[in-house]
Amino acid sequence: MSGAGRILRGLALLAGLLALPQAAAALTCNATVSNINFGAISVRAGAVNQTSGSITVRCRGSLLSLVGACVYFGSGSGGAGASNSPRYMRRGDGAALPFELRPLGNGNTFGTLNAVYVPVATVLGAGSATVPIFADVASTSVSVGSGTYASTFDGSTDISLEYGELTTCTLLQQGEPVPPFTVSAEVVPSCELDVSAMSFGSISASLTRPVDETATVNVRCTSDTSYTVSMGMGETGVSPTDRRMRSLLGTLSYGLYRDPARSQPWGNLPGQTVAGTGSGGNNAFTVYGRIHAGQSPKAGIYTDSVIVTITY
Repeated sequence: MSGAGRILRGLALLAGLLALPQAAAALTCNATVSNINFGAISVRAGAVNQTSGSITVRCRGSLLSLVGACVYFGSGSGGAGASNSPRYMRRGDGAALPFELRPLGNGNTFGTLNAVYVPVATVLGAGSATVPIFADVASTSVSVGSGTYASTFDGSTDISLEYGELTTCTLLQQGEPVPPFTVSAEVVPSCELDVSAMSFGSISASLTRPVDETATVNVRCTSDTSYTVSMGMGETGVSPTDRRMRSLLGTLSYGLYRDPARSQPWGNLPGQTVAGTGSGGNNAFTVYGRIHAGQSPKAGIYTDSVIVTITY
């Protein structure tokens, strides 16, 4: 046989080796969840504290297919209520701040996140997909103390991944550990207050003696928050003891005080305010009012508006 024939057979053999099918690589996936940080938040009534994070799933091994990945969420290190609603962040002393993880958006209408399905399209052996997750602080009460709160999701009971040829999160497939992530918030000192009206009722047109009445200022502040409560001078007042109620025909002088004897004026200058420390609950302060004797007001309805300020 000629040398040329031997060379041709060798080339044919080589071509056959190149045409043998390659073994398919095994499918592997992993997932990461971003830390979720609410930052500095207030928990006063009406406060809305919402944020978001993300889940990223990466898969390799399938040349061209759609991989289904499911990420499961447990209670986290802070614990949780029934069906993980709410979950809790914890302060160093164990105090709890409730929060929610949600799958589709912020707000109560979007339910609780316990599992999320992530479809991953792989092309030429690799692919990835990122989906958002949403978080709400579920407390709007200063009964939650200020400080740093956190909950860490670590280990298979708190965060896990399953993947394979699946279209829902109901079929068990291959599993893979997920690195831990943390949900955290810094609750800043905050206060809220409400004030009852002070009504002196019907009074004589000839004030031969003082007319006294009281009102209540209710203060609620986060734990260990120092505060002071001050009173403005009203619409046309001159001093804490000479504020003025007005009618269409005249004025009526009155004062606001911190003590039943009406000897300690309540105003907005140093030495005229009331101080306290928040406990997370309600602290009630009595405002002692007095319409001064010796006035002869004309008939009418007398009113004034006093701004109450809490500084903390």
